[in-house]
Amino acid sequence: MDALALLKQQHQEVDVLFERIRQCGEEEKILLLGKISEKLTIHAQIEERHFYPFARRMGIQDMVDHSLQEHAQVKQLIAEILQLKRHDPRIEQNVQKLQSSVQEHVKEEENTLFPRVSSVASTEDLMSVGMEMQRTMEELSQQELLKMAENQGSTVAP
Repeated sequence: MDALALLKQQHQEVDVLFERIRQCGEEEKILLLGKISEKLTIHAQIEERHFYPFARRMGIQDMVDHSLQEHAQVKQLIAEILQLKRHDPRIEQNVQKLQSSVQEHVKEEENTLFPRVSSVASTEDLMSVGMEMQRTMEELSQQELLKMAENQGSTVAP
């Protein structure tokens, strides 16, 4: 799968989880938050390790820098959500902030960054980066992702 198709697929998976969270009970919400945190953490890692450096090599520096700033905000929100108690009323507010931030980031990537990358990258290069991203996803899925998400969020400056 090419890099852009893989990233779009991940965007859709997270969007579905956000939709489910709005319609579920308290216990399921906690489980879904864990899944969202894991998926977003993996997504950020593969973008930061593979896709963004590739986009930079393609001459797309400005958008990558902006995307990295958005990642930092999302990581901070994930860390805050994971540190809250189950019945903390701030969970709902932070989940809304997280969903809004993620949706805005996805919109910018899919409407601006991805078309720019697609216009300058070869199909072979996109496939190669996609394969690297898939290998990293498999490695990351074997780690303690919630712990990784908590630690990453705590290293971000406010």
